Amino acid sequence: MSALPSLTAFPTAKTAQFHAVSLSVAAVAGLATLGVTSVMLPPTAMFLGWAAFNLAGDDLRGGLANTVSHLLGLALGAGTALLIGAMTPMLGLLATPVAVIGVVIVVLSLREVAPINNPLAYFLGLTSFFYSGLSPSGSTLAVLGTAAVIGGAACAVAAFAQNAVARTAEVRHA
Repeated sequence: MSALPSLTAFPTAKTAQFHAVSLSVAAVAGLATLGVTSVMLPPTAMFLGWAAFNLAGDDLRGGLANTVSHLLGLALGAGTALLIGAMTPMLGLLATPVAVIGVVIVVLSLREVAPINNPLAYFLGLTSFFYSGLSPSGSTLAVLGTAAVIGGAACAVAAFAQNAVARTAEVRHA
């Protein structure tokens, strides 16, 4: 006896809807990736922006607030990098952990600043900045921020596409 579930040769309405949603989101992700790579923006920053938009945001307003938090996280990352550079001559290897403690305190304090109060979105912004390996500058923030906004917009389009597929399925079953 096999432990694998039995597979049906005929797709049900539910599996068809599941695959339609998957295909629509994949198409949006592919188009967004094509867009950012064609203008030399980092796709990793775009996908981190996508993830940030979707964090605990059930609507467009929540997604936009998460995107703002993510963008502020990018700026905090640049500021932290500058702080590490300034403190390294005095503190040596301790400069990085001291700066990290400071930025984490700032991020967690921002939990009280509604609606831009999602620490995970801030941390995704910090991650995007440090993962990029770019120097802290206005152009770095512009590049990473633009990619993040494109990712957030793509996530919103993907959510719209998911809802359209769900509405189509409801109409067919009604």
